[in-house]
Amino acid sequence: MRLQLALAATIALSLPAFAQDADEPYVWPTPEISDDISALPEPVRAKRQALIDAARSGDIAALQSIIDAQDSPPNVSFGNPDDALAYLRDVSEDDDGRQILGLLVDLFDQPYAYYPDSGGETNYIWPYLAEIDPSALTAEQQVDAYRLLDSEAIEELKQMGAWYYWRTIINESGQWSAFVAGD
Repeated sequence: MRLQLALAATIALSLPAFAQDADEPYVWPTPEISDDISALPEPVRAKRQALIDAARSGDIAALQSIIDAQDSPPNVSFGNPDDALAYLRDVSEDDDGRQILGLLVDLFDQPYAYYPDSGGETNYIWPYLAEIDPSALTAEQQVDAYRLLDSEAIEELKQMGAWYYWRTIINESGQWSAFVAGD
């Protein structure tokens, strides 16, 4: 009986703490930033290089074998198109998808950000700028932003308070999970 009372008292005293934890907003972790490609896990490094090689071929269809080798295609739009390559070709500034391939190479030329997602798996995000408040960029970070965007687009990012330009994500197991623009 005493044990039951002790357990009941412990649970009752813990409830306010549980309720308090539930009321606190989730604080997303601060990402780590690096430009050290050798520090990437091997599956991430290999997928990054495969994507760069495919993009440098100038043939957007070269991405298909990378997509086919995965459990699921990368997210290329929040509208979730059925055909990732067709979507990328459509949004490219040229009919062959070469502009979007060049963009992918440019993204991988930037430093990356990384941190675990809510499930504990680490994601690697290019450019790292996608994980930084655009209105708080240092002078060096502004130079990196200007390598991808013009001043008007950077000003829009600052006003929106978020990076909505293209970014690409590879998870720690080497799955290319996203190549997407938007919030």
